[in-house]
Parts: sequence; structure tokens; C-alpha cells
Amino acid sequence: MAGAYPFEVRPGLRLELQHPDFATEYFALVEANLERLARWEPWATVPQSLSGIRTYLAWQAQAFVARTQLPFVIVLDGRAVGSCTARLDATEGTAEIGYWVGAEVEGTGVAAESVGALVAHVFARGDTFRVQARTAVENGRSRTLLDRLGFAFEGVQRSAQRMPGRRVDMAVYAKTAG
Repeated sequence: MAGAYPFEVRPGLRLELQHPDFATEYFALVEANLERLARWEPWATVPQSLSGIRTYLAWQAQAFVARTQLPFVIVLDGRAVGSCTARLDATEGTAEIGYWVGAEVEGTGVAAESVGALVAHVFARGDTFRVQARTAVENGRSRTLLDRLGFAFEGVQRSAQRMPGRRVDMAVYAKTAG
């Protein structure tokens, strides 16, 4: 799995590098899920556009080349259903992950399988000893996913994320290699 992209999580489920070629499909997926994502993601609270998504995906592809991100589209049976990304800090040997899936696959295990594969991939590269995730305290699904994947709850950062009209407490989770 290390170094080979895209890579198969299981038959029918794979992680493909984010790239502008995904823009139209990714934009449609974001638009279809924008209202529900806006509960948890600051980026989802502002209007989206195809050109904006294309620019974002180009930036992600450049970050991959620069070795600062592992940005993946989650592809199930040939169609994009979500995203999972690791921001890499080579100096510290750490990574921070983020993820989301569309409503049609929520609760099916696709997110857990994909994020689990991403985390295993990050550790298999050999240059990261700690993977961290932050999620809104109220985001029970995300917290359950992290628990299921063996992440340790480390505490709460009070008012750590700005959302329109409010600040959100963020639960911090981490997993270490070995």
C-alpha cells in the first residue's frame, strides 16, 4: 500500500489522490451534502463553486507533491463519496487527519474503513509516529469512529473552532505508531 496511488481499501472501495480532474464530481458531492457538513465544517458554511473546488483540488495536488498532505477522495464502486486527508508535519513526525462522507454512505462503515486505511498508510510510511484528529465535541459519529479506530481521547479544546455566530469546543484524539 505505501507509495502506490490510488490504493484499494477493499474490493470496490479505494482512495484516489485529490486532483482537479475530480472537480465536477467532487463539487456535486459537496453541494449535495453542504447543509449537513455546515454543522461541523467552517468551509461548508460559505457558498461553494466549481471553480473554487477546482482550485482547492489543484492546491491539494500541489501539497501532495510537496509532501505536506496526503489528500484522498473516497471512491466507492466508481463514484466519489467523501474525502479523507492527512496533513503531514515531517519536522515533528506528526499528522492531523480530516474526513467526511456523503449522506448516502454515512453509517455503512465506509468512513471508518477509509480513515483506518489512511492512518495505516501514514504510519507505514515510517516518518510519522503520531496521528491526531480534532472533531466537534457534539459530533458523536466522528467521535465514535475515532474510538473504533483505537484513537485515545486526549481532552477538549474550549472554543477552538470558529463557526458562524459561535465558537465550538473541539475534542482532541490521537494515535501513536506501534
